[in-house]
Amino acid sequence: MMTQDEFVDAIVTTARSRGYSIENSRNGRQIDFGRKKLHEGHLSLLYPDILAEGAHIPSLIEAVAPGRPCSHKPMREIVATVKTVWETQQSDRTRLR
Repeated sequence: MMTQDEFVDAIVTTARSRGYSIENSRNGRQIDFGRKKLHEGHLSLLYPDILAEGAHIPSLIEAVAPGRPCSHKPMREIVATVKTVWETQQSDRTRLR
């Protein structure tokens, strides 16, 4: 399983690659979802629960960053991408051993 720091980096990197603006704030990097933002502190609090199979991402986000429904759908997509990339990397590493 990835570490919390790897998770945060992967989420921010994936969000940037999907065209979301990444800004610096007093709480570290933050993803701008248009009207609302999630920062590194929020992302850290979502780890590792958001990676669990069947995790309900809107509920998890609301628990750590209420009032950001505009982030729910993009975060579902970002997390799905992060999980797929991570699993592929782990599979590749195992195969190369």
